[in-house]
Amino acid sequence: MSPLDFLAVVLPSSGHGHYCVAELTTKRKQHIFKESLADLSNTVDRLIERKLDTYMALATFADPAEGRKAANAAYVQSLFIDIDCNHKLDIPDAEGKIKPKAYPSSKAAVQALAAFLDASGLGALGQPWLLSSGGGVHAYWPLTEPVAIEDWRPIAENFK
Repeated sequence: MSPLDFLAVVLPSSGHGHYCVAELTTKRKQHIFKESLADLSNTVDRLIERKLDTYMALATFADPAEGRKAANAAYVQSLFIDIDCNHKLDIPDAEGKIKPKAYPSSKAAVQALAAFLDASGLGALGQPWLLSSGGGVHAYWPLTEPVAIEDWRPIAENFK
């Protein structure tokens, strides 16, 4: 599956607001808004070519001028969680210590997620799509259609 194919499943379809990708490497931490997945894909490809860490917002946004803020979020098309793990590229703090993350490895995180889904009954949602984030694991449960943020938020809060 290509990155664009993946994004087409977990993001709202075009016409439901503006997509946002952020580069996290430079001091600018630039947020780039695009109206289509194709334009977004081209932007992500350029950021990756420049070896810049990127963050993909999972909501679309009503007005790019208002930025990537919760109050500006318009639609989503998935439930998702981010599970932080220790990583060999973690950066030590000023004292030379690396703050331990929630899980020692991606494998431990996925095992804990499976146990949690079984114990909580949330396994009924189906097997999530898993993606390595470099510093953890992202789990996605795609929805069949875009959902307005005001309808999605209470469900996501209960899911959390």
